[in-house]
Amino acid sequence: MIEADLVNKHAKKALGMEEHGHRPQTWRQRLPDILLEIGIIVFAITLSIQLHTWHEHSLDREKERKFLTGLRQDFRQDLREMRSDSDSYVTQLRASRYYRSLTPQTLRPDSLRNYSWTLRNSTVLVPNSSRFEGLKSAGDLDIVENEELLNSILDHYQELIPQLVTNAKQYSDYKQQNLGRYLDEHLAPNQQNLVAVMATGPAQNYLSRSGAILDILDKYHGVMQHSRQLIRQIDAQLR
Repeated sequence: MIEADLVNKHAKKALGMEEHGHRPQTWRQRLPDILLEIGIIVFAITLSIQLHTWHEHSLDREKERKFLTGLRQDFRQDLREMRSDSDSYVTQLRASRYYRSLTPQTLRPDSLRNYSWTLRNSTVLVPNSSRFEGLKSAGDLDIVENEELLNSILDHYQELIPQLVTNAKQYSDYKQQNLGRYLDEHLAPNQQNLVAVMATGPAQNYLSRSGAILDILDKYHGVMQHSRQLIRQIDAQLR
């Protein structure tokens, strides 16, 4: 390295190791030169460290910018999926209320077309978290200099998203394992006995669990609001 050669050169000079034709000087006579050479060595080392630090910082800032730009796109994609999921749960809630009060008089072909898919479907968010998890696994999350932004990102992926996914999965699993199975065992292929099946105690009990949808919707809206906030924070950071 250049700085190593420079240090070696000036160190030899400071110690009087360079060959010259003049009469050797005493250490007292060489003291000013020694101090000067030591100063040059210290300056060269300090400059080299500062340049290296600046270069590393520049690489980290570029890495941070690339990460935040991609993360912002992940949040936008998740928002689109969460809006779709939220609409699905609103329809499921309406369907559950419809089926709980189903009678021969309220049975309509258009209602069955609109709501039949809700009886067995599973709606669970699949977040775009691979970018975050990759940086976390590499131990490089500290490249995000803004501590408030980093804490918000951590809250999003380690608390808000897991809570939402857990609640949605629990409800979807319960519906498939209980209501779906019950319908498979008791509902006629042509669904002519739909009103009677829905009026039974077990079916009514299963349908009553749809109240959990309100909590799921609340968590969806909370995560969506937090995603929008993160996008605004990232926009400000990237300016």
